[in-house]
Amino acid sequence: MDREEAKPSPPQGLQPVLGTTLDIVSKSVAAFAIVLYGCGFLITSIHQFSYGFVETNPFRPRIASAGTWFLLFTAVPLAIARGMQRYRHLWAGQEKWWHNIGAILFEYYVACFFFGPAFFWMFDFYVDPVAVLPTPTTWKMVEAVLALLAVLVLITLCVWKRVPWYVSGIASIILVGNFIRSASIELFAFGHFRFSAIWLWFFAIGIIALLEMKVRSWKPRLGDWTQTIFLVLGALLIFASYYYPHIKSSWGGGSPIPVTIYFTKDSIIMPNQSVGALLVDESDAGLYVVGKNDKKATFIPRGSVGLVYYSDDVSGFSLAKPK
Repeated sequence: MDREEAKPSPPQGLQPVLGTTLDIVSKSVAAFAIVLYGCGFLITSIHQFSYGFVETNPFRPRIASAGTWFLLFTAVPLAIARGMQRYRHLWAGQEKWWHNIGAILFEYYVACFFFGPAFFWMFDFYVDPVAVLPTPTTWKMVEAVLALLAVLVLITLCVWKRVPWYVSGIASIILVGNFIRSASIELFAFGHFRFSAIWLWFFAIGIIALLEMKVRSWKPRLGDWTQTIFLVLGALLIFASYYYPHIKSSWGGGSPIPVTIYFTKDSIIMPNQSVGALLVDESDAGLYVVGKNDKKATFIPRGSVGLVYYSDDVSGFSLAKPK
Protein backbone atom coordinates (compact mmCIF):
# COMPACT_ATOMS: atom_id res chain seq x y z
CA MET A 1 0.00 0.00 0.00
CA ASP A 2 1.54 3.31 -1.14
CA ARG A 3 1.78 6.08 1.32
CA GLU A 4 0.66 9.52 0.24
CA GLU A 5 3.52 11.90 -0.03
CA ALA A 6 3.25 14.82 2.34
CA LYS A 7 2.81 18.06 0.39
CA PRO A 8 4.87 20.99 1.65
CA SER A 9 2.62 23.64 3.16
CA PRO A 10 3.40 27.34 2.83
CA PRO A 11 4.86 29.07 5.86
CA GLN A 12 2.28 30.13 8.39
CA GLY A 13 3.31 33.79 8.18
CA LEU A 14 2.90 33.90 4.37
CA GLN A 15 -0.85 33.22 4.29
CA PRO A 16 -1.94 36.43 6.08
CA VAL A 17 0.38 38.46 3.83
CA LEU A 18 -1.07 36.91 0.67
CA GLY A 19 -4.60 37.42 1.93
CA THR A 20 -3.92 41.07 2.74
CA THR A 21 -2.24 41.65 -0.64
CA LEU A 22 -5.09 40.08 -2.59
CA ASP A 23 -7.61 42.10 -0.61
CA ILE A 24 -5.76 45.35 -1.34
CA VAL A 25 -5.40 44.50 -5.03
CA SER A 26 -9.06 43.57 -5.43
CA LYS A 27 -10.24 46.74 -3.67
CA SER A 28 -7.85 48.88 -5.73
CA VAL A 29 -9.08 47.35 -8.99
CA ALA A 30 -12.70 47.86 -7.94
CA ALA A 31 -12.05 51.48 -6.94
CA PHE A 32 -10.25 52.17 -10.23
CA ALA A 33 -13.11 50.63 -12.21
CA ILE A 34 -15.65 52.77 -10.35
CA VAL A 35 -13.64 55.95 -10.96
CA LEU A 36 -13.15 55.09 -14.64
CA TYR A 37 -16.84 54.31 -15.14
CA GLY A 38 -17.98 57.40 -13.22
CA CYS A 39 -15.72 59.73 -15.22
CA GLY A 40 -16.73 58.10 -18.50
CA PHE A 41 -20.44 58.29 -17.69
CA LEU A 42 -20.24 62.00 -16.85
CA ILE A 43 -18.17 62.79 -19.94
CA THR A 44 -20.50 60.99 -22.37
CA SER A 45 -23.57 62.47 -20.69
CA ILE A 46 -22.22 66.02 -20.93
CA HIS A 47 -21.22 65.41 -24.54
CA GLN A 48 -24.68 64.10 -25.47
CA PHE A 49 -26.44 66.88 -23.58
CA SER A 50 -24.60 69.42 -25.75
CA TYR A 51 -26.56 67.95 -28.68
CA GLY A 52 -29.85 68.12 -26.80
CA PHE A 53 -30.32 64.48 -25.75
CA VAL A 54 -29.12 62.02 -23.10
CA GLU A 55 -28.93 58.29 -23.75
CA THR A 56 -29.84 56.53 -20.50
CA ASN A 57 -28.26 53.17 -21.34
CA PRO A 58 -25.64 52.66 -18.59
CA PHE A 59 -23.75 50.01 -20.60
CA ARG A 60 -22.64 52.12 -23.54
CA PRO A 61 -19.22 51.04 -24.82
CA ARG A 62 -18.07 54.65 -25.06
CA ILE A 63 -18.29 55.09 -21.30
CA ALA A 64 -15.19 52.99 -20.67
CA SER A 65 -13.22 54.60 -23.50
CA ALA A 66 -14.15 58.14 -22.39
CA GLY A 67 -13.09 57.43 -18.82
CA THR A 68 -9.86 55.83 -20.01
CA TRP A 69 -8.87 58.81 -22.16
CA PHE A 70 -9.65 61.27 -19.37
CA LEU A 71 -7.55 59.36 -16.84
CA LEU A 72 -4.72 58.98 -19.36
CA PHE A 73 -4.72 62.66 -20.30
CA THR A 74 -4.66 63.52 -16.60
CA ALA A 75 -2.00 60.99 -15.64
CA VAL A 76 0.53 62.07 -18.30
CA PRO A 77 0.95 65.71 -17.13
CA LEU A 78 0.84 64.55 -13.49
CA ALA A 79 3.69 62.13 -14.21
CA ILE A 80 5.71 64.86 -15.92
CA ALA A 81 5.16 67.25 -13.03
CA ARG A 82 6.04 64.56 -10.49
CA GLY A 83 9.24 63.75 -12.34
CA MET A 84 10.24 67.40 -12.47
CA GLN A 85 9.51 67.84 -8.78
CA ARG A 86 11.50 64.77 -7.70
CA TYR A 87 14.56 64.84 -9.91
CA ARG A 88 14.99 68.49 -10.92
CA HIS A 89 14.79 69.94 -7.37
CA LEU A 90 12.81 72.88 -8.67
CA TRP A 91 11.89 74.05 -5.20
CA ALA A 92 15.42 74.37 -3.88
CA GLY A 93 15.86 77.42 -1.70
CA GLN A 94 12.54 77.64 0.05
CA GLU A 95 13.11 81.23 1.16
CA LYS A 96 13.48 82.34 -2.48
CA TRP A 97 11.43 79.75 -4.31
CA TRP A 98 9.82 82.44 -6.45
CA HIS A 99 13.20 82.90 -8.17
CA ASN A 100 12.57 79.60 -9.94
CA ILE A 101 9.11 80.44 -11.30
CA GLY A 102 10.42 81.47 -14.71
CA ALA A 103 12.56 78.33 -15.06
CA ILE A 104 9.69 76.12 -13.89
CA LEU A 105 7.23 77.60 -16.39
CA PHE A 106 9.68 77.44 -19.27
CA GLU A 107 10.87 73.88 -18.57
CA TYR A 108 7.34 72.56 -18.21
CA TYR A 109 6.32 74.51 -21.32
CA VAL A 110 9.06 72.70 -23.29
CA ALA A 111 8.04 69.34 -21.73
CA CYS A 112 4.43 69.82 -22.86
CA PHE A 113 5.56 70.55 -26.40
CA PHE A 114 7.70 67.43 -26.30
CA PHE A 115 4.94 65.04 -25.19
CA GLY A 116 2.02 66.74 -26.97
CA PRO A 117 2.75 65.51 -30.53
CA ALA A 118 2.50 61.90 -29.33
CA PHE A 119 -1.30 62.36 -29.14
CA PHE A 120 -1.92 64.30 -32.37
CA TRP A 121 -2.95 61.20 -34.29
CA MET A 122 -6.06 60.59 -32.19
CA PHE A 123 -7.71 64.01 -32.66
CA ASP A 124 -9.70 65.69 -35.40
CA PHE A 125 -8.38 69.24 -35.68
CA TYR A 126 -10.10 72.37 -36.89
CA VAL A 127 -9.65 73.26 -40.55
CA ASP A 128 -10.32 76.85 -41.52
CA PRO A 129 -12.86 76.75 -44.39
CA VAL A 130 -12.03 80.33 -45.42
CA ALA A 131 -8.33 79.71 -45.94
CA VAL A 132 -8.26 78.46 -49.52
CA LEU A 133 -4.52 78.73 -50.01
CA PRO A 134 -2.08 77.20 -47.53
CA THR A 135 0.37 79.33 -45.61
CA PRO A 136 3.47 80.00 -47.71
CA THR A 137 6.39 77.72 -46.98
CA THR A 138 8.71 80.70 -46.50
CA TRP A 139 6.54 82.13 -43.72
CA LYS A 140 6.39 78.74 -42.02
CA MET A 141 10.17 78.58 -42.04
CA VAL A 142 10.40 82.09 -40.59
CA GLU A 143 7.99 81.15 -37.78
CA ALA A 144 9.97 77.99 -37.00
CA VAL A 145 13.27 79.88 -36.93
CA LEU A 146 11.85 82.59 -34.67
CA ALA A 147 10.40 80.00 -32.28
CA LEU A 148 13.71 78.14 -32.17
CA LEU A 149 15.63 81.36 -31.51
CA ALA A 150 13.24 82.28 -28.69
CA VAL A 151 13.71 78.87 -27.06
CA LEU A 152 17.51 79.07 -27.39
CA VAL A 153 17.59 82.57 -25.92
CA LEU A 154 15.46 81.49 -22.96
CA ILE A 155 17.59 78.40 -22.37
CA THR A 156 20.66 80.64 -22.30
CA LEU A 157 19.02 83.06 -19.90
CA CYS A 158 17.90 80.27 -17.57
CA VAL A 159 21.26 78.47 -17.56
CA TRP A 160 23.69 81.39 -17.58
CA LYS A 161 24.40 82.26 -13.96
CA ARG A 162 25.52 85.80 -14.73
CA VAL A 163 22.05 86.70 -15.90
CA PRO A 164 19.87 87.97 -13.02
CA TRP A 165 17.04 85.62 -12.12
CA TYR A 166 14.37 88.24 -12.81
CA VAL A 167 15.53 88.72 -16.43
CA SER A 168 15.07 85.04 -17.32
CA GLY A 169 11.93 84.89 -15.22
CA ILE A 170 10.28 87.83 -16.97
CA ALA A 171 11.26 86.50 -20.41
CA SER A 172 9.86 83.05 -19.59
CA ILE A 173 6.63 84.45 -18.19
CA ILE A 174 6.14 86.60 -21.33
CA LEU A 175 6.64 83.60 -23.64
CA VAL A 176 4.44 81.24 -21.63
CA GLY A 177 1.81 83.92 -21.00
CA ASN A 178 1.52 84.66 -24.71
CA PHE A 179 1.12 80.93 -25.41
CA ILE A 180 -1.63 80.59 -22.78
CA ARG A 181 -3.43 83.67 -24.07
CA SER A 182 -3.43 82.65 -27.73
CA ALA A 183 -4.28 79.00 -27.06
CA SER A 184 -7.11 79.88 -24.65
CA ILE A 185 -8.67 82.40 -27.04
CA GLU A 186 -8.48 79.93 -29.92
CA LEU A 187 -10.11 77.11 -27.93
CA PHE A 188 -12.58 78.78 -25.55
CA ALA A 189 -13.53 81.97 -27.41
CA PHE A 190 -13.61 80.71 -31.02
CA GLY A 191 -14.09 76.99 -30.35
CA HIS A 192 -11.30 76.01 -32.76
CA PHE A 193 -9.52 72.85 -31.68
CA ARG A 194 -5.93 73.11 -32.89
CA PHE A 195 -2.59 71.57 -31.90
CA SER A 196 -2.13 74.15 -29.14
CA ALA A 197 -5.19 72.78 -27.30
CA ILE A 198 -3.34 69.58 -26.34
CA TRP A 199 -0.34 71.54 -25.09
CA LEU A 200 -2.65 73.83 -23.15
CA TRP A 201 -4.28 70.86 -21.37
CA PHE A 202 -0.93 69.32 -20.44
CA PHE A 203 0.41 72.66 -19.26
CA ALA A 204 -2.61 73.57 -17.12
CA ILE A 205 -2.91 70.17 -15.42
CA GLY A 206 0.84 70.01 -14.77
CA ILE A 207 1.08 73.51 -13.30
CA ILE A 208 -1.85 72.82 -10.98
CA ALA A 209 -0.11 69.60 -9.92
CA LEU A 210 3.15 71.46 -9.25
CA LEU A 211 1.31 74.01 -7.11
CA GLU A 212 -0.43 71.21 -5.21
CA MET A 213 2.91 69.51 -4.57
CA LYS A 214 4.39 72.78 -3.37
CA VAL A 215 1.53 73.73 -1.06
CA ARG A 216 0.51 70.32 0.29
CA SER A 217 3.37 68.03 -0.84
CA TRP A 218 0.59 65.70 -2.07
CA LYS A 219 -0.19 64.65 1.49
CA PRO A 220 -3.98 64.30 1.91
CA ARG A 221 -5.36 66.02 4.96
CA LEU A 222 -8.82 66.04 6.48
CA GLY A 223 -10.96 68.60 4.73
CA ASP A 224 -8.96 68.70 1.47
CA TRP A 225 -11.33 66.37 -0.36
CA THR A 226 -13.69 69.23 -1.32
CA GLN A 227 -10.90 71.12 -3.08
CA THR A 228 -9.78 67.99 -4.91
CA ILE A 229 -13.32 67.17 -6.04
CA PHE A 230 -13.87 70.67 -7.45
CA LEU A 231 -10.58 70.51 -9.35
CA VAL A 232 -11.42 67.09 -10.79
CA LEU A 233 -14.95 68.14 -11.76
CA GLY A 234 -13.63 71.29 -13.41
CA ALA A 235 -11.07 69.31 -15.42
CA LEU A 236 -13.72 66.73 -16.33
CA LEU A 237 -16.14 69.42 -17.54
CA ILE A 238 -13.48 71.04 -19.74
CA PHE A 239 -12.40 67.66 -21.12
CA ALA A 240 -16.00 66.66 -21.90
CA SER A 241 -16.85 69.99 -23.55
CA TYR A 242 -13.70 70.75 -25.56
CA TYR A 243 -11.51 67.65 -25.88
CA TYR A 244 -13.65 64.51 -25.96
CA PRO A 245 -15.78 65.76 -28.92
CA HIS A 246 -12.60 65.94 -31.02
CA ILE A 247 -11.20 62.48 -30.22
CA LYS A 248 -11.67 60.29 -33.28
CA SER A 249 -14.59 57.88 -33.08
CA SER A 250 -12.29 55.04 -34.17
CA TRP A 251 -10.57 55.43 -30.79
CA GLY A 252 -13.78 55.60 -28.79
CA GLY A 253 -14.04 59.38 -28.83
CA GLY A 254 -16.96 61.69 -29.40
CA SER A 255 -16.09 62.92 -32.88
CA PRO A 256 -19.19 62.47 -35.12
CA ILE A 257 -19.02 59.84 -37.86
CA PRO A 258 -19.89 60.85 -41.46
CA VAL A 259 -22.68 58.59 -42.75
CA THR A 260 -25.18 58.39 -45.59
CA ILE A 261 -28.63 57.27 -44.44
CA TYR A 262 -31.07 55.60 -46.83
CA PHE A 263 -34.68 55.84 -45.64
CA THR A 264 -37.35 53.22 -46.17
CA LYS A 265 -40.49 53.84 -48.18
CA ASP A 266 -42.50 53.99 -44.94
CA SER A 267 -40.23 56.59 -43.33
CA ILE A 268 -41.83 59.72 -41.87
CA ILE A 269 -39.22 61.96 -43.46
CA MET A 270 -37.76 61.61 -46.95
CA PRO A 271 -39.20 58.19 -47.89
CA ASN A 272 -37.07 56.30 -50.42
CA GLN A 273 -34.42 59.02 -50.26
CA SER A 274 -30.92 59.33 -48.84
CA VAL A 275 -29.12 62.04 -46.92
CA GLY A 276 -25.61 62.70 -45.67
CA ALA A 277 -25.29 63.42 -41.97
CA LEU A 278 -23.03 63.12 -38.97
CA LEU A 279 -23.75 60.22 -36.62
CA VAL A 280 -23.39 61.40 -33.01
CA ASP A 281 -24.61 58.27 -31.24
CA GLU A 282 -26.90 55.31 -31.71
CA SER A 283 -28.96 52.92 -29.63
CA ASP A 284 -31.26 49.98 -30.15
CA ALA A 285 -34.12 52.42 -30.76
CA GLY A 286 -32.46 54.52 -33.46
CA LEU A 287 -29.79 56.97 -34.56
CA TYR A 288 -28.85 60.42 -33.25
CA VAL A 289 -27.56 62.50 -36.15
CA VAL A 290 -26.85 66.12 -36.96
CA GLY A 291 -26.67 67.96 -40.25
CA LYS A 292 -23.54 69.76 -41.32
CA ASN A 293 -24.60 73.08 -39.76
CA ASP A 294 -26.92 71.79 -37.04
CA LYS A 295 -26.24 72.31 -33.35
CA LYS A 296 -28.81 69.86 -31.97
CA ALA A 297 -29.30 66.22 -32.85
CA THR A 298 -32.22 64.60 -34.66
CA PHE A 299 -33.45 61.16 -33.62
CA ILE A 300 -34.23 58.74 -36.44
CA PRO A 301 -36.08 55.53 -35.44
CA ARG A 302 -34.62 52.24 -36.59
CA GLY A 303 -37.79 51.45 -38.51
CA SER A 304 -37.24 54.46 -40.78
CA VAL A 305 -33.70 53.45 -41.74
CA GLY A 306 -33.16 50.96 -44.51
CA LEU A 307 -29.38 51.31 -44.85
CA VAL A 308 -26.54 53.25 -43.27
CA TYR A 309 -23.43 53.81 -45.37
CA TYR A 310 -20.35 55.03 -43.51
CA SER A 311 -18.78 57.52 -45.88
CA ASP A 312 -16.64 60.65 -45.74
CA ASP A 313 -18.98 62.68 -47.92
CA VAL A 314 -21.40 64.75 -45.84
CA SER A 315 -23.67 67.05 -47.79
CA GLY A 316 -24.80 70.46 -46.63
CA PHE A 317 -28.32 69.16 -46.01
CA SER A 318 -29.80 70.01 -42.60
CA LEU A 319 -32.24 67.55 -41.10
CA ALA A 320 -33.75 70.32 -39.05
CA LYS A 321 -34.62 72.27 -42.23
CA PRO A 322 -35.19 69.81 -45.08
CA LYS A 323 -35.15 71.23 -48.57
